[in-house]
Amino acid sequence: MAALVNILVVELAVWTTVPYVPLAIYVVPLIIVDLIAAVALNSQAGNPRQVGRGMLIGLLCVPAGFLVLLPAFLIVQAAGLV
Repeated sequence: MAALVNILVVELAVWTTVPYVPLAIYVVPLIIVDLIAAVALNSQAGNPRQVGRGMLIGLLCVPAGFLVLLPAFLIVQAAGLV
C-alpha cells in the first residue's frame, strides 16, 4: 500500500511538471524528503520497515518513468503533435 501511495503522489507531481522543465526543479525537494522518510522508516523494525521498503520501491518508479516515457514525450513534442 505504501508503494502505491508513494507512486501516486510522487509520479503525479513529476509528470505534471515534465512539460514545464523549469518547474521540475520544485519536485526535487519532494523526492528528497520522501527518500529520507523511506530510509528512516526502513531502519526501524516491524511494520514501519515494511512501509519504508514500500516507499523505496515506489521511488524507483520516478527514474523508470523518465527512462520509458520521457523519450516518447520529446519525440511527440518535436513532431509538433502536442
